[in-house]
Amino acid sequence: MSRLIIFVFALLAGPAFAQPAVRIAIIIDDLGNSLRLGRQAVELPGALTYAVLPQLPHSREIALRAHDRGKEVMLHLPMQTSDGHTLGPGGLHAGMSREEFARAVRANLAAVPHVSGVNNHMGSLLTRRPAAMSWLMQDLKCFYDLYFVDSRTDMRTVARAVAHDAGLANAQRDVFLDNEQDGDYVRSQLRRLIDTARSNGTAIGIGHPYPETLAVLAEELPALANQGVQLVPVSRLVETKRNPRLWHASSSPLQTVAKNSKR
Repeated sequence: MSRLIIFVFALLAGPAFAQPAVRIAIIIDDLGNSLRLGRQAVELPGALTYAVLPQLPHSREIALRAHDRGKEVMLHLPMQTSDGHTLGPGGLHAGMSREEFARAVRANLAAVPHVSGVNNHMGSLLTRRPAAMSWLMQDLKCFYDLYFVDSRTDMRTVARAVAHDAGLANAQRDVFLDNEQDGDYVRSQLRRLIDTARSNGTAIGIGHPYPETLAVLAEELPALANQGVQLVPVSRLVETKRNPRLWHASSSPLQTVAKNSKR
């Protein structure tokens, strides 16, 4: 009888007894080249996060448009690959001096307004270099304590570990949504992202402004709440636990500029 009473009470209480929603974040990478696809991506429903490449024809406009719609903006920072792939404007590479590296980071942050965090664009080589990643995290600490998300373009990456040692809020990509530009594949990867979140509590996916990806997200995102899934900005999922051994702003050769560069 007592179980029946509890069951009836739970039905009457409704949402108070409902299981808490699992949380996912979805980052749309590689924005800045196509204004049409960028606008389409920004118009998607829900709290998506937009990672904008620096110094491209439409980088600034897309970032401003996303911010105006209450969406979170990231800098999608180009980094050297192991196969020599062309980086485009603002790329970081292992041959840079410390000052060249810091100036490039500063210029890229200035090129994308309203940045809350950074993730790597490519970077299969540079994210394996502890010294370069240390420089990057030092510089991000200077620029109003931005978070870092490791896109994990190489399994040997040390980027997140270095971010943690720097005391920088950080996270990593769990699922790429569109390694294949096919609607059925994207849909299956979105299910994989949700399953990962159900197992771990949270999960982060990365997609791109491909027509197939945008079409699937436009269809599927409005249905997430009914599945017990909450879409949140990626900043809600970064690990904020601080390492007691923190770097200070003086570690960067551009610390005076960083302190005066309001973003």
